[in-house]
Amino acid sequence: MHVFTPLDTPKGVLIALHGCGGLLSTNTKNGDKLSSRHAAMAQYANALGWIAVFPDSFTTRGRREICTQKFSERTIKQTQRKADALATAQWVKAQEWVPQALTNPVQPKLKSVLLGWSNGGSTVLETIESPKSADAALTNEKITTLIDQAVAFYPGCSAQLARNYRTKVPLTLFIGGLDDWTPPQPCIDLGRSVDAQVYVYPDAHHGFDSPTGKVRLRKEVPNGVNPGQGVHVGPHPDSRNDAYKKLQGLLEQLSVSVR
Repeated sequence: MHVFTPLDTPKGVLIALHGCGGLLSTNTKNGDKLSSRHAAMAQYANALGWIAVFPDSFTTRGRREICTQKFSERTIKQTQRKADALATAQWVKAQEWVPQALTNPVQPKLKSVLLGWSNGGSTVLETIESPKSADAALTNEKITTLIDQAVAFYPGCSAQLARNYRTKVPLTLFIGGLDDWTPPQPCIDLGRSVDAQVYVYPDAHHGFDSPTGKVRLRKEVPNGVNPGQGVHVGPHPDSRNDAYKKLQGLLEQLSVSVR
């Protein structure tokens, strides 16, 4: 787990879940450091006064990435990633991030936002899903106690849409209109069905919020809208700027005022 704290007293905690490319940089010189997207999010969160927490679901299980694996070949499943997310959220809520909380019993706990990209975005959806079992009320209470807001960038939504997905956690989705890896329409429909806030960027591909690079065709990715033909991935600065501005507004609304 990687934890980044702001210089001043924190206003909230952002739990960020990496995509299928893993948490760490693919540059061998920086192999033990966060990738550019995750490093940028850590800086972004800290600048807003938020703690950024990044659980690593892959290297702890002997892999750097799973993007180049077919779904049927993947040994790291959403059930494992969901367990990681919940364990991280439990750990976050157990911390005394605000010094005053030790002496002031009425000091409010910091809000927690669960955010994820792509495969991590799908993990966000899995983590906050309302179960349909007999103990659903208890489980829903546990989830909403741990997670105050959920945010997913270009997740896969087809499986959730097919099973009458429900959640009690407020959800915001940021989607690329040109995404040929995780198609936008299922997420649009899912957002409508659960009353989520959905932002669709018509000119953006998968990974549109990347701070570096350019749009390229990744032929080595076997999944996507056209399996075997690759997927387009890359930044769209205007969409990224708008999405991060909206995310900033969301975090500011949730920020806990500390005295």
